[in-house]
Amino acid sequence: MKVAVVCGGFSEEQNASRKSGKNVAEALEKLSHTVEIVEYSDQLINEIKKISPDAVFHMVQGKYHGDGTVQALLELTGIPYTGSRPYSAALINHKTICKKIWRAGGVLTPDFFEYSYEEYKKDKFDDFLNKLTKNNLTLPVVVKAPSQGSRFGIIFVKGKESFNEMETVFNFDDVLLVERYVEGRFITQGLIEINRKMTTLPPVEIVDDTGDEFKMFPLPGGAAARAHDFSPESVAEINRITSEAAALTEASGVARLDYHLSGGKLYLLEINAVPGLIPGYSSMVDCAAAAGFDYLSLIGMILAAAK
Repeated sequence: MKVAVVCGGFSEEQNASRKSGKNVAEALEKLSHTVEIVEYSDQLINEIKKISPDAVFHMVQGKYHGDGTVQALLELTGIPYTGSRPYSAALINHKTICKKIWRAGGVLTPDFFEYSYEEYKKDKFDDFLNKLTKNNLTLPVVVKAPSQGSRFGIIFVKGKESFNEMETVFNFDDVLLVERYVEGRFITQGLIEINRKMTTLPPVEIVDDTGDEFKMFPLPGGAAARAHDFSPESVAEINRITSEAAALTEASGVARLDYHLSGGKLYLLEINAVPGLIPGYSSMVDCAAAAGFDYLSLIGMILAAAK
């Protein structure tokens, strides 16, 4: 096949996207495909039409990129592309909306509330503490820009000083997600669409070797990963939750979900519709390895599910 790998762009995740794109392109060439790397720009559709590929391998990440924007543009070309449909990608890219849907669907996710820039400019630290109490939260809390991925647009608020740093997070979104911090083991699980069915890969634990629990959140790329030590019954339960949560967002093609395991409970943190695919760095690759799939097999399966 002739495959266009779309990556890069101008989001905060552009460098990681290019690294994933480069590795994906090399893998596709080893699988005997003809590959062109296309940098995301306002000329994307024209560049893809020039190449006239059989499929597009979508590796653009971040706001105005992997949030349904590129997927919608690709729909106009009529060329098959990897990953979720535009409406699903847009939903997945908004952490707060996902959590509301999961709550409605009975999936356990940490308590949260929304906090606007308008509120922040009026509030003193004590006002913020009162809002935490009103929403059954206590310090520390995780504050996230709902539209951002990776480690961008996220801070821990542990006191007055870090509350004042929240201004930087509002650079990404006008309304932030304030979430209960759940201390526990970091678990991640990938899904791949095989024969039109989203199939779970084995859950993988990301090992905290930093000495600072707050540096391990969200799951950092390049951290040590190890196979889970859960019982078959526990794995079956994780698989059930992952499949249910992904279905609620209508994720397809490929996805990765991140959890905290605390007190025997699995708290779903977020879902990623365009997970990184850098060997030795991305946890999606670790999940595939735990299932016995090498990197070439992983990339081939993702391409096979292009729609």
